[in-house]
Amino acid sequence: MAALVLLTFFIMYLMLVVRVKAVRLRKISPRYFKLNRGGELPDNVTAISQNYTNLLELPVIFYAVCLIAIVLNQSAEYFVIHAWAFVITRYIHSYIHTTYNHILHRLYAFALSGFILLSMWIKVVLIVSLMP
Repeated sequence: MAALVLLTFFIMYLMLVVRVKAVRLRKISPRYFKLNRGGELPDNVTAISQNYTNLLELPVIFYAVCLIAIVLNQSAEYFVIHAWAFVITRYIHSYIHTTYNHILHRLYAFALSGFILLSMWIKVVLIVSLMP
């Protein structure tokens, strides 16, 4: 979980840097950020902002399933491997999204992370449903 939190803070910092740079280069007015409207952001700023938003969406249920697994004392190899696989695919997704942004490559990384997360939830549900 900490590795994904680190990625989220890194992208947040990167978003700040590219926004400030866009304002300094007069590609967007600083007033745009008052309500996030009133102009069009440069593509790289939009991609990084969207990636930051992505890191505050799907990962929320990753954090939840990890915490449930911990509470259930399920630090089993299955959860550790799947958690790292999820985090790695999110790093790959963020790299693609914030650099060359090839839609199909990004989709593959996103879909794979989703399938991994779904399998973690299925495992947790099965564990809970089989509890006495």
